[in-house]
Amino acid sequence: MHPQPQPDPSQRHALEEEMAVLARDLAQARAELAGVQADLAEAHAQVGSHQMYQLLAANEQLVLDAMRSRGAAESTAELVAELTRTSELDPLTHLPNRLLLADRMAQGMTHARRNHGRLALLFLDLDGFKEINDSRGHLVGDEVLCTVGQCLVDVVRGEDTVCRLGGDEFVLLLTQVAEAADAGLVAEKLQSTLAALAPAGRVPSPVSASIGISVYPDDASNGEGLIDAADRAMYASKRAGGGCHRFFSMLQHSAQERPPAARVAPARQDERSRALRDANERLVLSAMAATAVADQQDQLLKELRDAAKNKDDFLSVLGHELRNPLAPLLTTLDVLRMRGGGYETVEHATMRRHVSHMIRLVDDLQDVARIASGKVDLRMERVSLEHVALQAVAMARPLMEQRRQHFVLHHPAEGISCWGDPVRLTQCVSNLLINASKYTPPGGHVALTVRREGSQALVTVKDDGRGISAAALPDVFNLFFQERVDAGALTDGLGVGLALVRSLVALHGGTVAVSSAGIGLGSEFVIGLPALAEEDRTAPAASGPPPSVPVQPPPRRILIVDDNYDAADLLAELLRLYGHQVWVATHPVAALKMIGTVAPDLALLDIGLPGMDGYELAARIRQVHPDLRLALVALSGYGRAADQDKSQRAGFSAHLVKPVDISALEHVLSSVHAAP
Repeated sequence: MHPQPQPDPSQRHALEEEMAVLARDLAQARAELAGVQADLAEAHAQVGSHQMYQLLAANEQLVLDAMRSRGAAESTAELVAELTRTSELDPLTHLPNRLLLADRMAQGMTHARRNHGRLALLFLDLDGFKEINDSRGHLVGDEVLCTVGQCLVDVVRGEDTVCRLGGDEFVLLLTQVAEAADAGLVAEKLQSTLAALAPAGRVPSPVSASIGISVYPDDASNGEGLIDAADRAMYASKRAGGGCHRFFSMLQHSAQERPPAARVAPARQDERSRALRDANERLVLSAMAATAVADQQDQLLKELRDAAKNKDDFLSVLGHELRNPLAPLLTTLDVLRMRGGGYETVEHATMRRHVSHMIRLVDDLQDVARIASGKVDLRMERVSLEHVALQAVAMARPLMEQRRQHFVLHHPAEGISCWGDPVRLTQCVSNLLINASKYTPPGGHVALTVRREGSQALVTVKDDGRGISAAALPDVFNLFFQERVDAGALTDGLGVGLALVRSLVALHGGTVAVSSAGIGLGSEFVIGLPALAEEDRTAPAASGPPPSVPVQPPPRRILIVDDNYDAADLLAELLRLYGHQVWVATHPVAALKMIGTVAPDLALLDIGLPGMDGYELAARIRQVHPDLRLALVALSGYGRAADQDKSQRAGFSAHLVKPVDISALEHVLSSVHAAP
C-alpha cells in the first residue's frame, strides 16, 4: 500500500477559511429562512383562519339559500299539482269530473278519427238513490256513491274512464270499441255487478241503474253531443222501469224521447237542483283554492327574489371585506419583487401563489350565481399538465404528510399539454388528491399519474383507502352527496367538491370517471381532457417565464386616499419604486386639504372611506378645485359591473378592484390622464 499524501499546511489553512465562510453563509441562510417562515406564518394568520372561516360560513349560507330555494320551488310545484288534481277530480269519489272527461273524450275522438274506430259513452243514473238518502242519511248515500264508483272502475279496462258528473250520475267512456254491441255487453256486466253489491254487504239495499249508450261517430260528432245522446237514451231506460240499458240509435226521434220539463217527476227535479248546488259549491271552493294558491305563489316568489338579492349583497360585502387584507399582502410581494430586480424567491413565489388562490376564491364567491348556472369565466391558455400536477401536489401535500401517507407522481418525460384554465384545472386535481388523502388511512398510498392515450390527456388519482360502494358510485358526482363513512374517516365538507370537479372538467370539454372495487378496496378517479396535437406543443406550455421588471410609465404625481394604513403605505412604496411622486391621505378631509398643496395629476380614491365615501369625495374635489387637471381612479373591493358603471357615472376615469393587480395599475398610470 502506498502512504496517503499529507496536505500542504497552506492548503489546509485555505480549506479551513473556506469552511468558515460556508458556515457563515449557512447561518445567514438559516436566519433568512426563519424570517420567511415567520412571514409565512403571519400571512397565514392574516388570510388563514379568519378569512377561511368567513369563506366556509359564506359557502354554508349559499348552500342553505339553495336548499331553501329548492324547498320553496318544490312546495310551489306541489301546490300547483294539488290544485290541478283537485280541479280534475270529484272531491267525494276521487273519480275524474266533467273537466277531465272532456279532455279524455277529445283525445279518444282524435284517436278514433285517425284510426277509423269507435268509442262509446255510457250515461248511468242510479235507480232509487233518493230513497237511500232520505231513509239512511247523506253519509250513507255518500258511501254508496263511493262504492258504486269503485265498482264501475273494477268492471272497465284500464284505458277506459269512469267519471262522476254529480249527484248519482256517472259516465263511462269506452275507447277503441270494435262494435256498438260491445258497449251493450259492458252495460249488462255493470248491471250484474251492481246487483251483487247488496248480497255481499257492500251497500245497505239493492242498487240498479238506468243506462243510456251513445257511440262516436255514429250518434254525435263532438263530446257534448255524445253526452246529450247518452243522456236521452238513459231517460228511455228510466221510462222502461230502470235496471236496463238503451242505445240512442234505437230510439224513435219523437217527443216521447224525453219527457217535457213540466212532466218530470218532482223527485228528479230535486236531484237535479241538488246536483247543481253541489257543482256550484265545488266551483266556488276551487276558485277560492286557486286564489289562495296564487297568493301563496306570489309570496314565495317575493321571498325567493328577496333571498337572491340578500345573497348577492352578502357576497358583495364579503368579497369587499376579504379583499381588504389581501391588498397589502399582494402589494408587499410586488415591492419585494421590485427590490429583487424583478425576480422572486421561492418563498415569495409560494406566498404569491396562495394569495392569488385566495383572490380567485373571492372572485368565485362574488360570481357564485354564474357558477351555479354553469357560466364560469375560464381564463384559457396552453397548459402543461405536469405543471398542473405539481401545483396540485403542493396544495395537497400538507394533508398527506400530516397523515404520513406514501405519495407517488408519475408523468411522461416529453410532457403533455392541453388548452384550459390552469387555476381551475389545478383546483380539480387538488380536490381529487385531497379527497384521496381524506379517505385513505394514515400510512396508506396515493398516486397521481399523467399520461397520454390517443388524443386524450388523462390525469389519474388512485388510492388504497376506504373505497366506494357499488350503490354509491352513480351518485358520487352529485351535488351535496356524501356516502356514510367509518367513524375514523375525515368527513368535513358539504359534498360539493366532486360536483365542482365534474362541472369544471365538462367546461374544458373533458370527462371525469370513478371506479372502485368496493368498500375497503380503494378508488380511482380519471380526468380526461383533449390533448394538444404535437404541432401545437412546439413551444413550452405556459407555466410562465420568470417575471421581469415592467416598463415603467412616465413619472406621475399621485395622491393615494385610503383608510387602510398598511395598504396605502405599501402601495405608495411600490409606486415610488417605479419613480413616481406619491402622497398618502387616510381621511377624506385631509385629502381635500392636501390636494391644494401638492397638486397631483392622478388620485387613487378608496370608495369605502369613513364619513365621506369616494364618490362624494370626487364630487367635492371637482367643486373645490375646478381648475385642477386631475384624473380620478376608484379603488374598491367591489368589482361587479354595476359598481364599475357607478364609478364611471361619478366621474372616475378607471375602476381598480382590490387587491390591485400590478399590470392593471401600470396600464392605468400609462393611459389615464385628466381631460385638457
